[in-house]
Amino acid sequence: MDEQEIRFRVAEAPVGGGRIAWSYLGTLLAALVATLLWAAWSPFGGGFCGPDNPTCELGWNIVGFLGALVLALALPAYVLRLGWEWWGVGAAVLLGTPVWGDGATPRTILIVALGMPLLAALLTWRGPARPRWRPWLVVGLLALAVAGSALVLLLLF
Repeated sequence: MDEQEIRFRVAEAPVGGGRIAWSYLGTLLAALVATLLWAAWSPFGGGFCGPDNPTCELGWNIVGFLGALVLALALPAYVLRLGWEWWGVGAAVLLGTPVWGDGATPRTILIVALGMPLLAALLTWRGPARPRWRPWLVVGLLALAVAGSALVLLLLF
């Protein structure tokens, strides 16, 4: 490889304790990208919700930012070599927001926001050298989050 070449991915997947730091860095990168995606999404809330409907616009913005964050987590999962399972843990926490987020206090939201990268790093501690059960656990978490959120939303409407 030429020394003048710019690399857009880390050379090796982080493992062990270093994975925690990379996980937090990846989450910050995802939050930045999600904010840019949300900025492109939010102007359409007025057309979708109609005039003078602040509740709908608030929901539009919340769903838009959470969706953008789920998409944006894929970027550090690839670039920082954190893997699809790391993305899956973060996506499960975000997609499960209707289950835990309705009555959550700001303190609870802060704990979840700070704990999600740590949980994702701990569940994917060994990086690519994973046990056979780990992908099934991540898929199960995703399925549980989607099913729980769908149930909550169906019961609300």
